Amino acid sequence: MNTDPIPFPQEYVIPEDFHQNIRTRFLNFFRYTVGDKARNSVIMLKGAEKINKHDEDQQYRVEQESNFHYLFGVDFLNCYAIIDVDNAKSIVFVPQYDSNYKMWNVVLNNDEIKQKFKLDDVFYNEEIESWLSNRKPSLIYYFYGIDDYSHHSLPIPDFPFLQNYNSDYDELYYILTECRVRKTQQEQDIMRYICKISSEAHELVIKNIRKGNKEYQMEALYQYHTFINHGCRFTPYECICASGTNGSVLHYEENQKTIQERELILNDMGGKFYGYCSDITVTFPSDGRFTQKQAIIYNAVLDTQKQVHNSLKVGVNWGDMQLLAERTITKHLFNAGLIKGQMEDLIKNSICRLFFPHGLGHMLGLRTHDVGGYNKGAPPKLPELSQLQFRRDLDVGMIFTNEPGIYFIEFILQEAYKDPNKMKFLNKERIQEFMHVGGVRLEDDILLTANGPEILNDVPRTIKQVEACWRGEDWRQIND
Repeated sequence: MNTDPIPFPQEYVIPEDFHQNIRTRFLNFFRYTVGDKARNSVIMLKGAEKINKHDEDQQYRVEQESNFHYLFGVDFLNCYAIIDVDNAKSIVFVPQYDSNYKMWNVVLNNDEIKQKFKLDDVFYNEEIESWLSNRKPSLIYYFYGIDDYSHHSLPIPDFPFLQNYNSDYDELYYILTECRVRKTQQEQDIMRYICKISSEAHELVIKNIRKGNKEYQMEALYQYHTFINHGCRFTPYECICASGTNGSVLHYEENQKTIQERELILNDMGGKFYGYCSDITVTFPSDGRFTQKQAIIYNAVLDTQKQVHNSLKVGVNWGDMQLLAERTITKHLFNAGLIKGQMEDLIKNSICRLFFPHGLGHMLGLRTHDVGGYNKGAPPKLPELSQLQFRRDLDVGMIFTNEPGIYFIEFILQEAYKDPNKMKFLNKERIQEFMHVGGVRLEDDILLTANGPEILNDVPRTIKQVEACWRGEDWRQIND
């Protein structure tokens, strides 16, 4: 008999009024922003569509479109939804499947869907035309805009009968995106949960992975913990499990290498629950002890992360935090003898970006790189900060990452050595001594509150804490 059975899962219970509260908040903002134009109007969204695999009677796994999930929670594909702005009613339209489809798949009837997702009405897609004909809205708002990251726009409903109604393609994108920038209290609680269990998974990996293991075993162990204990079936992005010089590849996803002795391991992994994402990065040594050079780079990144964290408050511009991180990293690289020259010249020539080529962080929520970074009315992207994912003034309810890093990227450094304007600031021989370090990144998920920043994750950070965690000790008792 098995004396160590699998424990029962500990799933977070989503409040029944979660999406109702989201819609109320959204509609209040919508009505305030649009004004009288909103009267007798409806909002119409299209959910994600099924995509069939070629030469197979199966479909690719497709997530629900994030705005559709945000407002309604409905996880079925090929659906449409309408919000009646005047009376705040939410109506979802779903496909009507034949008996053959029902034999192979779970299909809820419309009353079951209505009860499950707390909707006002549920109809079939074929009934959209008659519903609109009876409602006679003076205007239909559609979600249309170019995403900051994908540079794509979502498909909008394209039924021929929609040409009979006045349309607005401008207002909804800004309003809905802006709502998602600041999380509600219930959203914050979900984010605390997913960050907590993701932190547990990172800690489990640190305690159990040793030289000789494969990188993919870290990925498997991480996903095992979040799935079997908490129902996180999917991750928000491909796990980054990089050992040795693989840590210099920012989005390393191969995860095939055998871990060697005296290597740094950079694990950037997140969990996903009810659509909400965590994004946490730890770096630790394969042998449980940092070498001198590994420690120099690690402490430089850790100090940078702390300097930024201690500066976070309402009204601070994230672009200024990027510049603070770059100044701090520049100072550490100089003190380590990796770069040379006057500090002002090093800053002016952005020498730091040869070692820290990405932005300090990004917004986090229903997407890993969540929406709203450069939404209408927000500070625009600057050429000198082109790598920055957002440049907004921080506000209560925003959730974002704080993730400085230092990397020894071979091709970037080789190109810099050919440039006299850069080479004069670089100590090539000293840099070569550090190439084996690969990369160090430390990433926290931050909720900004009225009282300051709250770190949602809980992972070892100082060198003593990381080494104690590797040994299986209670690293939380170490305050250094």
